[in-house]
This record gives sequence, structure tokens and C-alpha cells, in this order.
Amino acid sequence: MSTSDVLKPWRVLGFGKHPEIGEKVQARLREAGLAATVIVLTDDEVGDTRLIKELGDAEYDGVVIGSFVSGQDPELPPTELTTLWFNRVLNVIHAHAPSAKIILVRNPGDALPAIRRVLG
Repeated sequence: MSTSDVLKPWRVLGFGKHPEIGEKVQARLREAGLAATVIVLTDDEVGDTRLIKELGDAEYDGVVIGSFVSGQDPELPPTELTTLWFNRVLNVIHAHAPSAKIILVRNPGDALPAIRRVLG
């Protein structure tokens, strides 16, 4: 998908586990014209608090959940721990941004197509 294929300046929050991936994805999304914030979360109370803060800072059209957290990465299958983390963040998003659409990605390159599939 070319960057010109994203037609609306959607506001999206993305998160995952790896900072180096998050930085690249955020740059790609902003280049496509999205109001994008991508953060790194930890699987603990600190991470949950960070997510709650970010969700309260703006009204998001969508929340992009990285493939490691969601269990969508075909090379890193979900574990009991990641499944618990995924369930917890889904409930945090539901409680603090009930109108935001949930967007799951299978890998970093899937972020723009996934956003387009869900929001567009």
C-alpha cells in the first residue's frame, strides 16, 4: 500500500513490546498522514498505567496492537503469559477508549494495511 492510499488523517495509538520496531512504524504511519503515536509497553502495572494515560490524552479512531502482544505473529505463537497480557490490554482499551476500533497486525509491515482494513 502506498502512503497516498491512506485518505483520512485518522488518529491512532499503536503499541508493542519492541522500541526499535515502534519507532519505524510510527514514522511510516506519520508519513502516510496519520496522527500516530506508537509506544512501547511492558507487561505489568507500569505498562497498563502508561496505556491508560495515552488513551486519556486524545480521542483515538483506532488502537493498533502489535503482533507480539496480540499473538498474531506467526513466528512467535502466543503463550499463556502473552494471552493474559493481551486480554488485559483489550479490557483497558475497552474501558478507556470505548469508541476506538481495535486493530491487530501480523507484523510491522501490516500496520498501514490493517488500519485501512479496519478504519477505511
